[in-house]
Formats: sequence, structure tokens, C-alpha cells
Amino acid sequence: MNYTIEIRDIEPIRVAFMPYKGLVTEANKVFPSVFKSIRGKTNGAPFFYYYVMNPETKLGELDLCVPTAQTPVGNGIEIKEMPRIKAVCVTHIGSYETMQGAYAEIDKYAAEHGIQLQPPFREVFIKEPGMVVKGKPDNYITEILFPIKEGV
Repeated sequence: MNYTIEIRDIEPIRVAFMPYKGLVTEANKVFPSVFKSIRGKTNGAPFFYYYVMNPETKLGELDLCVPTAQTPVGNGIEIKEMPRIKAVCVTHIGSYETMQGAYAEIDKYAAEHGIQLQPPFREVFIKEPGMVVKGKPDNYITEILFPIKEGV
């Protein structure tokens, strides 16, 4: 897949979130708790906010985030403001299992342009599996946002 890399300013956003630690491929099983806590009232695309991610073991530490103006009810869901960031952005179309190419392109771009990437990074689910109908993985759209360390 050909990827187009962009540098964008990402606006601050208020999210309901749930911390998650474990197998990233299992995070989607608990993600619905965040939606339920805000009664499904979102105002943006949901995303995973990765602090740590091991590509080999698929173990990670992340927040499961849903943009919302609602105050969550129950389930240990909290609210936080995500800061404004400048980020290297790439859009991946296809299954989650094939996203490693997008990450490789981000790394290559950063190296070629002398950009230092700064975790945590986001995987924003523009078009994802539905809660009821799973959809076709080839049609998933995921935007990867990797903050740039500024002032280096």
C-alpha cells in the first residue's frame, strides 16, 4: 500500500477513557464499556492512545478513548483533555494485521526528515468494525498519529 505522510496540528479534545494493559488484540472486548458509560454520545472518532506497545508480543499499555462532551457513568471510566499536538499522520486502509507497513513508513519519514517521534501515539478508528456487524477488514480506515518532539 502507498502511504501519504502529513504533518498536522491536532486540536485538543476531551475524551472519556479507560486504562488498559494487556494483549492489544483483546482491548476491543472491553472498549464497549467506554461507549456504554457515555450512553453512546460521541463527538469524534474513537481511538487507542498507546504509551507502550511491543510489536512482537502485542502487549501494550494504552487508554481506550472516545471523544465526548458527556460525563461517564460507572465502569471506572474517566475524563481527560488530550493536549494539542503536532504529529506525523498516516492513514491505513485495511485490516489491523497489515498496519505494520504504515508504522514502517512513519519511521522512514521521521528518519529522512530528522524528526524525533514522541509517544504516546494514537490509532484513530475512522471506519472500524461495528458493535453488531463486524464489517470487512479490507475497508477499515485507521489514522495513525505520532507526536513530534518539538524543540529538539
